[in-house]
Amino acid sequence: MTDNGGAITRDDVTPTVLPDAFLTSEFAQQFTEFHLPRYHELPTVNLYRDQVIGIVEQALAPFSDCIEGDLLTPSMVNNYVKAGLISAPVKKQYGREHIARLIVICIFKQVLSIQAIARLFRIQKLTYLVDVAFDYVATELENAVHTAFSLGDAPIPDTASQVTRESLLVRNAVMAFAAKAYLMGYLHYLGFDESNGKGKA
Repeated sequence: MTDNGGAITRDDVTPTVLPDAFLTSEFAQQFTEFHLPRYHELPTVNLYRDQVIGIVEQALAPFSDCIEGDLLTPSMVNNYVKAGLISAPVKKQYGREHIARLIVICIFKQVLSIQAIARLFRIQKLTYLVDVAFDYVATELENAVHTAFSLGDAPIPDTASQVTRESLLVRNAVMAFAAKAYLMGYLHYLGFDESNGKGKA
């Protein structure tokens, strides 16, 4: 801060585009219809890394203007294997479980450290099967995003059949992601994303 600037006036802090106008925009409306594929909708055949990256990018494409850094790169996939977040590919190919975990990593890394995601995965292994855990993430993410980008909608109750430590952690993580997506989307809509750099792991 320096003394060279003039005094801040009310006009400086008055938003030029109110949140209600943003939420009724075409940009925001796409999120009210967001659908994340369920586990059974993911490819059942093994795929090569570049194909997997394409599927993950397609699944999360609506958030391209609402995230920081690259969503997923070949080096990131390799690092997640080394960190034990996903299992090693078989003959350089990845299966449905790999894709599901990579989608979840790409969501959670926007609000959590890689170490925290690893802890969540360890808890998940003790509590739920991969398909059940992934479908819960997908449902809760859709609900959180729909609520965040809708006018006046109250949060949708937890969809877990039984609330557990893992379900509470996941629900809070996806709500944090939805809130961040809303903020980043609003800033993008206002034109404040010119310096949004790519390349963050």
